[in-house]
Amino acid sequence: MNLNNIFSELTEALDKLDQDREEILKISRYIIRDCSVAIKHIHRREFNQYQEKIDKVQVTHEKLVSLVNKNIGVFFKYLKTPEQEYAEAVSFFSIIKKKDLPLPKVLKIYPLNYALGLADVVGELRRYVLDNIRNSQIDDLNEILESMDEIYTYLFSLDYPSGVTQDLRHKTDQARNIIEKTRGDISISLQMNSLRECIETNVQDNNTNKK
Repeated sequence: MNLNNIFSELTEALDKLDQDREEILKISRYIIRDCSVAIKHIHRREFNQYQEKIDKVQVTHEKLVSLVNKNIGVFFKYLKTPEQEYAEAVSFFSIIKKKDLPLPKVLKIYPLNYALGLADVVGELRRYVLDNIRNSQIDDLNEILESMDEIYTYLFSLDYPSGVTQDLRHKTDQARNIIEKTRGDISISLQMNSLRECIETNVQDNNTNKK
């Protein structure tokens, strides 16, 4: 029997797979971390810092894809989370800056992972809306809500079995709940702002009449 030669070859192949897997996991962590930081920069309106971080993510992502493609049948699943985070960060920035969303093929992101990232961006948009409300910046609230609605509408249209779309339906349902809460918050904020303006106008009119 030549089991020694067989298992020597198997061990060599598995060692290489294990090394590549460890490298993929390390790179994935870098991408997830950098995307999280990039999103924080958007919330802080530190757009130059965002761009620096996302440029780094782009290069790291290309390296990740290259490694995954060496044995895509084994490693493809490791693209899901980092690509999801990458799509979320880029989409969030595009919506805030009122730019067209980049296509998945432009970012070299698997389309389903891109869709999962879009579902998650709804939560970041809600956080952005709430920050604006706290800072009395209400000019773009309805426009952001429209973007959230549009994303949900398109996500909901992807009517495929869960075996194809994985957890996209669950994320879409979550997005719907987030949007409805955000709609209520925006409505109350705008009503309060109108009431405040009316009170201020009445006060000014009364002061003018007294003079």
